[in-house]
Amino acid sequence: MHFSKGLLLYNEQAGKGKVPINEQIVPVLKEAVEHVEEEIISAPGEGEKICFERGSDYDIIILYGGDGTIHECVNGIARLENRPVVAVLPGGTCNDFSRAIGVPEEMDGACRLLKTGVVRHVDLGLMNDRYFVNFWGIGMITDTSENIDENKKTMIGKMSYYLSALETIRNPSFFHYMIEADGVKLEGDAVMAVALNGNYIGTINLPFEANHEDGYLDLIIVKESGFPLIKEVIQTEKIRATGEHAANLEHHRVRSFTIATDSPMRIDMDGEVYAVTPSTCSVKKGHIRFVSSI
Repeated sequence: MHFSKGLLLYNEQAGKGKVPINEQIVPVLKEAVEHVEEEIISAPGEGEKICFERGSDYDIIILYGGDGTIHECVNGIARLENRPVVAVLPGGTCNDFSRAIGVPEEMDGACRLLKTGVVRHVDLGLMNDRYFVNFWGIGMITDTSENIDENKKTMIGKMSYYLSALETIRNPSFFHYMIEADGVKLEGDAVMAVALNGNYIGTINLPFEANHEDGYLDLIIVKESGFPLIKEVIQTEKIRATGEHAANLEHHRVRSFTIATDSPMRIDMDGEVYAVTPSTCSVKKGHIRFVSSI
């Protein structure tokens, strides 16, 4: 692949500041992009603003950062009529979205993907007026994100996510939900509900073959927590291979759904927590073109 004009947009914390941008990244990008401009994201919302105001000026935008950086910037790009191709360089704690679309974790390989990879028309989830690339969720998934110790996140990376998840599983909070999904009404009690556009959360490959290009979200309702849930995660390969639903999980493939809860609940989208229920989610099929290896 070849691009004429690109923007390298990166979080100042990407890669914990250990990867030299001009020495290691830009020279490799220039093998596929004739002219590369650079911009640092130094404040919340800045990436979205840059992408919305200037995104149409480029053939490709290269995002270097974690899932939060991608979430923010995609919310700027998705609103454009003339949307550039997007490439992702993994520079966060979990890098779930880049894993899902087959971007190498190793930086040189991720950069060279601009030359050797393919462009895929990837679905986006849309909650009210906000987009998500990987997942929407409430309950345990939000609690896990909010309980992460930022100091531990800096020191031990993705292990901080696992520690927070284990603590959350030990002390789950149940909620009552009312969902209408593609005209079907669902109601009950759960510890978590998540709508997947990808198949990785916290670097864990989930037991459902979520597809970024099928025009559907995989709505998963988790009925209980504790060791039964851990057991189902451990048995991931069995669930994927047979298509069986785990005893504590309910799975629905949907194009859209609305959800209300007995009290407002904080929503996690791609690891970012800033909205509350009730909400309406749908799919924007093939809305953004991403560079991928698969």
